[in-house]
Amino acid sequence: MTVLIKEWKSSQPLTVGIEWELQILDRKTFQPKDIFDEIYETIPVEFQPFLHKEVYQSMVELVTPPSEDENEAINLLKEILENLKPLAVKKSFHLVGLGTLFLPTERETKINYSERYKFFANQFQEILRDFYIYGIHIHIGFPNAAWALKAFNNLVKFAPILLALSANSIFYKGKNTGIHSWRLVKFEQLPRAGLPPQFENFDQYRELVNFLYQNKVIENIKDLWWHIRLRPDLGTVEIRVFDSLWDLERIKTITRLVRAISAYSETYGDPLLHPSIMEQNWWMAKRYSIEADFIDHQGRKAIKHVAFDLIYKLQDLGIFQKLGYQTEEFLKLLRKPSLAKDIELKAKAFKDLKKVVSMAAVV
Repeated sequence: MTVLIKEWKSSQPLTVGIEWELQILDRKTFQPKDIFDEIYETIPVEFQPFLHKEVYQSMVELVTPPSEDENEAINLLKEILENLKPLAVKKSFHLVGLGTLFLPTERETKINYSERYKFFANQFQEILRDFYIYGIHIHIGFPNAAWALKAFNNLVKFAPILLALSANSIFYKGKNTGIHSWRLVKFEQLPRAGLPPQFENFDQYRELVNFLYQNKVIENIKDLWWHIRLRPDLGTVEIRVFDSLWDLERIKTITRLVRAISAYSETYGDPLLHPSIMEQNWWMAKRYSIEADFIDHQGRKAIKHVAFDLIYKLQDLGIFQKLGYQTEEFLKLLRKPSLAKDIELKAKAFKDLKKVVSMAAVV
């Protein structure tokens, strides 16, 4: 019988890849602007491999190749943005790093009709026609399945913390949804989307994926739209929980935290949590971000306290020292207010969502 997954493709440990989805908005109206193809064709040819199509012509995904660490990946993203700035002025567009489209749309944006997106458009209908969501995916390399699976399970457990540090998509098409990551509410309309189960071993994961493949539920690994995804084909764990962001320094710090949890996982595997507990933690993070609560084997506490405990644990075990990180960088991030709440306050103060969106423009 044909199988999708046989073995784990070995990668250099703790390498980094970043995929950053950005909105292409008109510079004056802040409406989606369907010019991905123009941008791709006009940017210097050496940067074309790093610009990928997404579901809409009004989106661009900046993708780094496997990098030695987060500094190399972030520096490349900065270089790409610098090369896009003159084009953004000439073509009158902004690239915006927010998790959803904040302003009402005046018309539908164009779907990229590749074979894959044609299939999705036919299958998902109105879901895909109203799918203005944008995220960040981080890949971490692992040399073997055992280490990758421990990291996967730990990252699933701590996914609410990672989401809480990026959640900003409280507005959707002019409405204040009250949900700090409305992006994930929209995304989870898709089948096979959501926080995945934890697995006791790699064989258990492999059996599930091969069963889904053999029964024509999925055609490849990418058809599992889990928020944390094992990628045996690449030798990575892919962390897909993050709302898109406009601050590359925050992206760098979050990537470092993911990398530190991954390094911790070489030796340590935290106790698995019951799916109902994980589901509750996930809901609270979507709703309240860094102001949420978190439940584990020790009971219920503020997610911020759990995050601080995690940081001090990684410090005490020497993980940050091994990677060359400073503990204060993570503590400083945790002391900051909720991005979604801050955006909500700015929207009330400015009485103009366009001004809020303009503050998230990266070019």
